[in-house]
Amino acid sequence: MQFCNRRLDYIPINFMLGFFVTTVINRWMTQFANLGMIDNIALFTSMYLSGNDDRGRLLRRSIVRFCVMSQTMVFRDIHIGVRKRFPTLETMVAAGIMTSTDLKKFNEVESRYAKYWLGFNWSFNLLNEARREGRIESAYTQNAIAEEIRTFRSGLSLIWTYDWVPLPLMYPQLVFLAVHCYYLVCLISRQFVINSDAKMTTEIDLGVPFMTIIEFIFYMGWLKVAMDLLNPFGEDEDDFDCNFLIDRNLTVAMGIVDDTHDDGPLLEKDMFWNDTVSPLYSKAAAQRNVNFYFGSATNADSQIPDDVRQITMIPHPFNEKLDQMYGKRTNRPPVESVVELKRDQRFSTGNNRKQTVEARFSNKIGAIFQKRHSKSLTITPNGFNTKARASTDIETLPTFTTNQKPCYSNPDCIVEVDEETAEQPNMEEPSQDPPRKRVNISNKRESVISMGRSRSFNHFGEHVDYHDYYNFDKE
Repeated sequence: MQFCNRRLDYIPINFMLGFFVTTVINRWMTQFANLGMIDNIALFTSMYLSGNDDRGRLLRRSIVRFCVMSQTMVFRDIHIGVRKRFPTLETMVAAGIMTSTDLKKFNEVESRYAKYWLGFNWSFNLLNEARREGRIESAYTQNAIAEEIRTFRSGLSLIWTYDWVPLPLMYPQLVFLAVHCYYLVCLISRQFVINSDAKMTTEIDLGVPFMTIIEFIFYMGWLKVAMDLLNPFGEDEDDFDCNFLIDRNLTVAMGIVDDTHDDGPLLEKDMFWNDTVSPLYSKAAAQRNVNFYFGSATNADSQIPDDVRQITMIPHPFNEKLDQMYGKRTNRPPVESVVELKRDQRFSTGNNRKQTVEARFSNKIGAIFQKRHSKSLTITPNGFNTKARASTDIETLPTFTTNQKPCYSNPDCIVEVDEETAEQPNMEEPSQDPPRKRVNISNKRESVISMGRSRSFNHFGEHVDYHDYYNFDKE
C-alpha cells in the first residue's frame, strides 16, 4: 500500500486530463461560434439590394435561400439529426429549401467532391446580376454583401474540417484508461490499517475513503464532460440542434429581405425630445443602485493632499534640453501656469473610502507593495557626444570624477546613490541649464538607467559590455 501510494504521481493524471479537456472545450467553442447565423447576410442584402417589384424580391429571397441550402448540405453530412430529416436531396425540395429547378441544376454540375460551394456560387452570380441591373448602387455595397457571404461560408468550412479531422481515437482512449488505472491503484494504496507497527496508520478508522471518493467524483465528472463535448453534432439534449438553426435561418432571412424590406414605422418625436434623457425603471428594479462605470484611474485625485489648492504646470526640462541638443529653437519663453484645483465630488470616493476600516486595512496592504522610488540624482557628463537616443553604443566618458566607465549615449543618466554619502564634486554646468547635483560614488553600487525610457529601448540587458562594467550582484 505504501509503495503504491508514494508512486501515484507516476500517472500524470492532472496534466493528461487537463490538457484533454482544454483541447475538447476549445474545439467545441470554435464549432459553436461558426455554426452560422444568416442575419448579417439578410440585413445587408435588404439594405443594399433595392427594388419592391417581383424581380427585386426574387433576387433577395434567392440569395439568402441559396445560403441556407448550402448550410443544410453541410449539416446533412456532419449532423445525425439533420441527416435523418433530409436523407435525400428530394426531401430538401419538399421542405422548401430547394426548388425542383435548383435540384435539376445541382445534379447537372459534375464534381467528384461535395458541392457545398454551389449555393454560394449562385448567390454571388445573383449579386452580379443585381449590380448590372442597377439594383445595387456601387461595387462597394456589392462587396459588403459578398463579404458577409464569405464569412458565413468560412465558418461552415471550418466546422466541416473539424468533422473531417477529429481528435485521434487513441487520445481519448488513453486518457480514459489513465483515469481508470489511477483509481484502480487508489483502491489498494488508499487503505488505512489500525496497527501501531503499520506504516499506514490513522487515528480514525476510515472505513469509507471519503477524500478519495470526492476526488473520484470530480475527476470522472471532468472526463465525462469532455466525452460529451467531443462530438456536439449528435442527438443528445446538449448537442447542437442544427434542425432548429436551419428553420430559424430560413424564416428570419425571408422576413428580413421580403416582409420587412423598406418598411419601417412612421417617425415621431420620442418622449425625450427637448428634454433630459432619463429612462424609467420598474419599481422592483429601481430599488437597486445603478453602478456607474468609472475608469481605473478616476480616483487618482485621492493621492493629492487635501491642503493642495493649486497645481503648477511647467515645461519639462528634459524636452527643452533635447530641443537645444538637436538645434531646435523655439520662440516661446519658459512659462509657468497655475491651475486652481477643483475636486469633483462625484469622483471623491477615493477620499471617502479612507474613512472605512476596510479601506484603511487595504490601503496599508497596498502601501507595503507600493513601488518606492530611490533617491536619485541626475548627472550629465561633460563633453557628451550626442547620438541617436535608441543607440546601444558604449563610449568611455568621464561619467564620474574618480574613474572612467562606459555610459550609454543618452542625454541623461540616473545614478542611484545613498544620500548620506553623496558629495558634490567641482564640476561646471552650461549656463543655460539649471544647476544639478554631482556625486562621487566610485565605491557605491550604480545603475545607469536612461531617463524617461524603459529597458526595451536602450537594451541594457542585451549588451555584453554593460554586464562586464556594471555587475549588480556584488557591492
